[in-house]
Amino acid sequence: MVRKTSYSNKAFFDESKVIIITGASSGIGKALSLALVRYNPKLVLIARRKRQLLQTAKLLEKENVDVLPIVGDVRNREDRIKFVDFTMKKYGRIDVLVNNAGLGKANLIIDQPEEEIDLLIETNILSLIKMTKHVLPIMQQQESGIIINMSSSLALLPVFPFAVYCATKSAVKVFSDSIRQELKNYGISVSTVMPGSYETEFNKIAGIDEESVPGYAVEKLAVKIAKLVVKPKKNLIQPTSYVPLIWITKRFEFLKNLITLKIAQMINKARIESQIKIDEEIAKTEKEEIKLLVPDKRNN
Repeated sequence: MVRKTSYSNKAFFDESKVIIITGASSGIGKALSLALVRYNPKLVLIARRKRQLLQTAKLLEKENVDVLPIVGDVRNREDRIKFVDFTMKKYGRIDVLVNNAGLGKANLIIDQPEEEIDLLIETNILSLIKMTKHVLPIMQQQESGIIINMSSSLALLPVFPFAVYCATKSAVKVFSDSIRQELKNYGISVSTVMPGSYETEFNKIAGIDEESVPGYAVEKLAVKIAKLVVKPKKNLIQPTSYVPLIWITKRFEFLKNLITLKIAQMINKARIESQIKIDEEIAKTEKEEIKLLVPDKRNN
């Protein structure tokens, strides 16, 4: 008999559970893997950067966690197949998939290169959908499983210069809401995490001045996400102070416009400041290189 999933507070987690985390070499993925130590699960960590991934794996091994690090890119079909095949060969099941891999690029849509648009769409939504698709037959056969998809608070508060990023994260939420209805009769739950700004590499990779957009402690977010493998819920908005903000913007369009404009202006300012710093560093480097090339006549 197929078990219908329930978003209750009844804990089902035990030490036999196998959890796959994509984008696990740093940021939220790394913090989440460490936060899960208390449950002593079997962790499959996936990331492109081998050195950082193995460093994370070593930290977990010191805590006596059974961990399988796999180097690969979620955008690559062969790698996605490898992730699932290696997991099944070692553990024989997949209980939780955390689709964490993703990135942002702060850019005005009028200036954004098509290659950057493709990168955002392929990483943030296409790979997430395909990775989910690949594990679902296994979870369906088990009649149990949890999918945790990383969206963003900007999915509900879309702003420039993050138009494409916001679009991908909105798509993640819609996808999660849609498959939740489809999968509930197979004992598979779907959770969507919508975080605000946290202390990760996100701002640096996005091209935002990190000092201009402060972040919250990522460890606190990781603990909340870790609890979803024990007590699944449909949506997790963090920090909790964002909950009333989003509630208000849903009901009052003029307030939403004011708030999103303020956020957009802050992000755009941080983007410009980041670019200024980069330009200054380039100019400084070029100046130093010229000094090395041009002999000092005073020493002649």
